[in-house]
Amino acid sequence: MPAHAFLGCPSQIPPKIQDLAQAEINKIQSNRPGQKEASDKVVASRDLKALRNVASIVTQKKAKEVYLIGQGGFNQARLNLMFLLRTSVRILVDQVFAIIFEDGTDIIARINGSRALQDSDKPPAEVVRRIQSEFATIKFIQANTTIPVPDIIFLENNFENDVGAPYSLQKRIIGQMIADIWPSKFNPSCMNGEQAINAVKQITDFECQLLRYPSFDSIGSLEYDEAANVFRVGPLTPLYKLSTFPECHPGPWKSSTEYLRSLIDLQKSILQQPDWLDDRRSFFTLMNTYGNDIPKIEDIDTEVRSDHAHFTAWYNMLEANLDHLDLSPFDPPHYPFVLLHEDLNIGNVMMDYEDPTKVVAVIDWEGSRVVPFWIGCSYSLIDQFSCGNEPEEQEIYRRMVETRDEIRKKNLDPSLWNEHTIPIFHSLFNLYILASRSPTRVPVALFNTLLQRFLAARPQEDIDMFHPMLELGLGKGLFFM
Repeated sequence: MPAHAFLGCPSQIPPKIQDLAQAEINKIQSNRPGQKEASDKVVASRDLKALRNVASIVTQKKAKEVYLIGQGGFNQARLNLMFLLRTSVRILVDQVFAIIFEDGTDIIARINGSRALQDSDKPPAEVVRRIQSEFATIKFIQANTTIPVPDIIFLENNFENDVGAPYSLQKRIIGQMIADIWPSKFNPSCMNGEQAINAVKQITDFECQLLRYPSFDSIGSLEYDEAANVFRVGPLTPLYKLSTFPECHPGPWKSSTEYLRSLIDLQKSILQQPDWLDDRRSFFTLMNTYGNDIPKIEDIDTEVRSDHAHFTAWYNMLEANLDHLDLSPFDPPHYPFVLLHEDLNIGNVMMDYEDPTKVVAVIDWEGSRVVPFWIGCSYSLIDQFSCGNEPEEQEIYRRMVETRDEIRKKNLDPSLWNEHTIPIFHSLFNLYILASRSPTRVPVALFNTLLQRFLAARPQEDIDMFHPMLELGLGKGLFFM
């Protein structure tokens, strides 16, 4: 496809709720086999009349109509292809409904994932804790930053309610995902360079606000004590599975080393599950259906058994080596623990329809948590995006990265963020990914690449210590990112 002129994203009239509902119907009908049936089953389990009644009571207005406008973690939502790849045959089953009142106003109802699907392996109390942590995080953001977030007007945590699942009522965000207008040769209505730079300035400022907040005392997920009006750090929510394995410590943690050790314990526990081999086969089979024939279909069984032995040995080595790495210089009081929105990507930033350079909301805070500064500063929306190969795309991307770096340099403490510390943080971040990435659905070659990147900025004594891990992995090749 020839490149267009990148003239910019025009001002648009926001779509009507009925248009969003029709788009969702079209999307559901085009889903892969099994997804539509699963979606229909979940939606049918909701009592929309009860939802309408609650909305009427909460707002003191009569609710007239309810429309399904999205499925996923969004206020105005869409499923993400990479999510489908990550989750193999399952889908994210949060539903987003628009409720229209007789006076023409509307709100959003976000109904949390079904216990029969997304949360089937988690006790109800753990699911409730996940929901409460997201609510606490949003409340904290509203109280301590200028980051625009969903405005929750009612929260129901109890599974035993008339609607059929925990849910929240929110003010509807009138916005479009920045993914829909992100600079691309495939989208003639995308942002031009100046529009993209303006968006990046706002998003980077949001990222810096999270990194500048005074240090939390622990690593974990946020909790909120409404009676005392106090925020505190508690165990990680079950989104990260640490709380679903009794042998794993879900936090909170007082140091980077404690956190990494728990993550490694989690991966070792996952490898010991009786269904790991089957899950790994499913992953390889799925990759083959998308045109990736590594390994070839006839070699999958052999490769699965080899990978299991490989990962088992590797995590044992990584755990042993962690005892000899001193990460205390990167913990408080030297560096803070900061709040991280790990899923801050182009699908979770909403832009104004009429002014496509204005961010109106950052959404999907469900997996947010407090982490060491060296992890938090290694996440950036721009780093999760790959530019195209057209010169105009590459130039826009170069300018966005340059703008992001200038704003970080201006807004972050220079004693924490400087030319000396940045490569160290990048190196350590690869160690974090090694410890936190599940071995079930990633190629061994990716772990080899991450290990090499970690060692690239480490002293010779660390290189020597990790060399046996490197030798073990090189037979599986490298993953080029």
